Amino acid sequence: MRTIEAPHGEFADTAGVTSQVGSASPELRRSLAEIKGQAQFLLYLADQIEESLEQLVQEADDCHSAFLCKVLAMYSGQLESKHQGLGEKVAEACQEVYVTVREREMA
Repeated sequence: MRTIEAPHGEFADTAGVTSQVGSASPELRRSLAEIKGQAQFLLYLADQIEESLEQLVQEADDCHSAFLCKVLAMYSGQLESKHQGLGEKVAEACQEVYVTVREREMA
């Protein structure tokens, strides 16, 4: 990945991400990327739950209905556990942002 200098001391990589020099630690960037990934997975799970619920309402076959119920239980469990993990990651990232801002203000 190539980095080019932008105005005002910012740097932009070829993917279009712009950041201030020293503005965020690599740990914070990794944490934010992880939050984005988990959030996308939560959206995917929510979509799958919606689709499965719609199928369940329309399903006439008892065997397939039982299967959909098991799938919904699995999705629901994943949604709950990922939600809790995401909350922890968000709290950690917010703390890191707070520390970064305080350091910047003190400089």
